[in-house]
Amino acid sequence: MAGARHFRKNQPTAETRSEIEADISSSRRAQQDLAAAGNHKAAESMRQAADEYLDERADLDAGTWKPKHA
Repeated sequence: MAGARHFRKNQPTAETRSEIEADISSSRRAQQDLAAAGNHKAAESMRQAADEYLDERADLDAGTWKPKHA
């Protein structure tokens, strides 16, 4: 689901927000699991992904978010 929202033009804002927040939660959970398992390189990658999703949510809240491929 993580990138599907970028292919839909007419998705409701609430649905887009819900998808972004689910991606944030998933990335943070994966980051914590990977760090606990000692895989810090992969955990850092998941931290960066979560940061990108947070930026997306900020853009959505500011009204500037646009799908990348629609």
